[in-house]
Amino acid sequence: MTASLQGSLHSFKLPDVLSFLATTRKSGTLTLTRGTHTSYVFFDAGAVVYAGSNQEDLRLSAILLRKKRISRSQFEAIDALMAKEGGRFGQLAIQQRILSEDQLRDYLKVQVSEIIYDCFVWPDGAFTFVDELALPPYAVTIAVDLSNLIMEGARRIEEWEQCLQLLPDSSIVFRVVSNPDKDEKITLSRDEWKILFLINGQRTLEELCHTAEDEPFQVYRVVYGLLANKLIEETPHDISISSDDIMTSIVKPPSREDAADDSPFESTPPPADETIRQGTPTFGADSTMREQADDTQLLVSKEAKLTYRDLVKPTVAQLTFANGELRGTVVPLIESEYLVGRRSENNIAINDLGVSGFHARIFRGPDGYVVEDLKSRNGTWVNGGVVYHALLKDGDALRFGATEFKYELLATGS
Repeated sequence: MTASLQGSLHSFKLPDVLSFLATTRKSGTLTLTRGTHTSYVFFDAGAVVYAGSNQEDLRLSAILLRKKRISRSQFEAIDALMAKEGGRFGQLAIQQRILSEDQLRDYLKVQVSEIIYDCFVWPDGAFTFVDELALPPYAVTIAVDLSNLIMEGARRIEEWEQCLQLLPDSSIVFRVVSNPDKDEKITLSRDEWKILFLINGQRTLEELCHTAEDEPFQVYRVVYGLLANKLIEETPHDISISSDDIMTSIVKPPSREDAADDSPFESTPPPADETIRQGTPTFGADSTMREQADDTQLLVSKEAKLTYRDLVKPTVAQLTFANGELRGTVVPLIESEYLVGRRSENNIAINDLGVSGFHARIFRGPDGYVVEDLKSRNGTWVNGGVVYHALLKDGDALRFGATEFKYELLATGS
């Protein structure tokens, strides 16, 4: 069968390929190769449902042993039985009363996720996608949001060298991409949300490591996961602070953009099940059990349980110009982020020579709106004092340059 998509994993990282297939709701088989390693990821209407691999350490038996679900003696006994009589490791484990049917199903799902996680950190390789979905009859499918799988793959990175390969430029600057649909699905840990809130379009990756007060290794892992999920993006080089721009005062609503890339692919043989010691299985059309339950908690770190809605309380507030020609003008705060400065690209643009091009950022944090200075020339002031990062309270007086605002809290959720 002719491939409908193919390319290099050096040019197109696996999360980008998976996201493209999910967005276009493709059904078929994605084959990933790197040296002697080959893995297969099956898609059904854009959802990742199954995976296979030819690697020994990704066999079901190896995963059960690694996760201490079976002992070495149990592993060797079933292995000997397979060599003598054939059959699948999981079914023999049930016959020996080492696993129950439900436990086997859960660990087969874990095996699928481990195969996908392994491929996330491949620095190179090739991918091919064919529009044919032929799952093996014994396949146990998974049901988990792709963005959570990508985030968990980033958590599995264990080597600092891998982090440096994935994010080689410590001077890169990221900014948050607002994506409400994904915010409702993706689950992060509290520490991961903390790093996401620190990304402001001004800090370099190196500065982010210092500000987060966390191990650089951990920051890199989190940033890679956020980037792979398109929750953040590289800040364009043309967005920089300029003291020479004088813009007319204007208040603009936030705008966000998402982009998708695509690329071409050829044909590959059907995957073999490496947990079986017998001939290559036949892949048929009525191949799979359709699991309806959500497997997110089974496959994703237990610490990653907070969605944006869980962490951030609903807050409605407003800023009111307290001086100048626009005195009394109200700026409603209902979105997740606002940029304040003199340049027209800001959501709140101020005609004030004392205000930097990109002066400050106001964003909705876990406890309400927060103001953060963006290395402005004259600083950001709250209630008469210079602040770098401050939670806003009802009645606070803000000043950017010579322009003053009053912050008013209108409503907040529990």
